[in-house]
Amino acid sequence: MKESIEAVLAGINSELAGLHSQSKFLNEVIDRLHSENEKLRNAESQRSLQPALRELVKLADDWRSRGASLRGRASAEDTDLIGLCDEIVEDVTLLLDRQGVEEFHAEPGTAFDRREHRSVATRPTEDGDLDGTIAEARKPGYRVDTRVVRFAEVVVLKVTPRQEP
Repeated sequence: MKESIEAVLAGINSELAGLHSQSKFLNEVIDRLHSENEKLRNAESQRSLQPALRELVKLADDWRSRGASLRGRASAEDTDLIGLCDEIVEDVTLLLDRQGVEEFHAEPGTAFDRREHRSVATRPTEDGDLDGTIAEARKPGYRVDTRVVRFAEVVVLKVTPRQEP
């Protein structure tokens, strides 16, 4: 009788070990599915936000351009309007930042990087050391995490050979 109880207990232990293994496997599958579901939901959420984020970037560009235009005239009565343009750009930039969109700026004198910059024009230079560097930043770029969603628009210096008379 003792042997039959031990055999029954061994069978139960074996069955429990199998159930434990299945439970562990099922929990891993559930965790993986949950993780994939979260990724899909985040991607869908980002996709649905993209049009609004693009419009906010355009709004910042428009007000930045208006401010630059007013600075070009620079009359005394335009000072308040210039400040207002700057405040609107700052507010829009904060809204974008809260949605995970980071604004970044290209620095003149740094090397052109096609992973972050888009050349909108070139400017001639005779200095070979300056070839391929940024002469001017026209518009900032924007990124979400490490992914660039809009390239910074820049003017790039290009060497032009000297023309002998």
